[in-house]
Amino acid sequence: MSKYSEDYTPAEMVCVAVAREIEDGDILILGSFTPLAFVSYILAKVTHAPNIMYMAYSSVDALPFQLTFATYEAAATKGGVARWNMTECIHSLYLGVGVDVEPISSIQADGYGNINISVVGDYQKPMLRGPGGAGAPEVVKMHRKMLAYFANHNKRTLVPKVDFVTGTRWKISSQERLKAGLRPGPIKLITNLAVLVKEEEGRPFRLASVHPGVAVKDVVDNTGFELDTSGDVPETERPTKEQIRILREQVDPYGMVAFDFIPGKERPAYLKSILEKELQALGY
Repeated sequence: MSKYSEDYTPAEMVCVAVAREIEDGDILILGSFTPLAFVSYILAKVTHAPNIMYMAYSSVDALPFQLTFATYEAAATKGGVARWNMTECIHSLYLGVGVDVEPISSIQADGYGNINISVVGDYQKPMLRGPGGAGAPEVVKMHRKMLAYFANHNKRTLVPKVDFVTGTRWKISSQERLKAGLRPGPIKLITNLAVLVKEEEGRPFRLASVHPGVAVKDVVDNTGFELDTSGDVPETERPTKEQIRILREQVDPYGMVAFDFIPGKERPAYLKSILEKELQALGY
């Protein structure tokens, strides 16, 4: 009997793929509340990477907990070994031991490895204004591995050139990064269709794998920049039955991981339904 599940959602597929990028012993940080990223941290910690250390909501290395909208910050604070302010975090992690990876949810990415979390269209009169980069412009180039994820892989999200560069991977090859005092590591884009990898400036993203049921042509046709599809492109490893069980029963029973995959107009109602379930579970 196969250990892999046949019952999983696109959001769970992406979440598991992000979790698998987290290695045991990694140091992670969550810059803003991105449910899928946080679920992937906890999933990794309770499965293959028990020795990761993550920083979230000023809480240092919180014990694994069930993710909710109403109580997540309190749970992180209660289960953490310490609390750091921003200065302590920067000095201890970015200027100290170094952060390995921080999965970032972006509006756009391009073939150069730039990400855009700021605006779509003209900066002064944008069609869409995002949350902005906060610390992203400085830190994405400092991570050992640059990782971004997208709920919708299409030519509006993976574009020839981003409308605004919120952050970029300054120096990409291992040799360049080591010479600059940075740790080597690739750019990886994990989407609802595939995994793309860029390891050197001037070379196109390589199509590392396609998700089950997705053809290479589907990915190429929905990408706004050149892809290296040479050689045999493997299928992305499916979520295991155990990973899906842990997600649904232990880590994310309210389905918060799906938030990025829901159209904007439907999110208020989805958020309301989650909050109602959480309050009911708390006895309210």
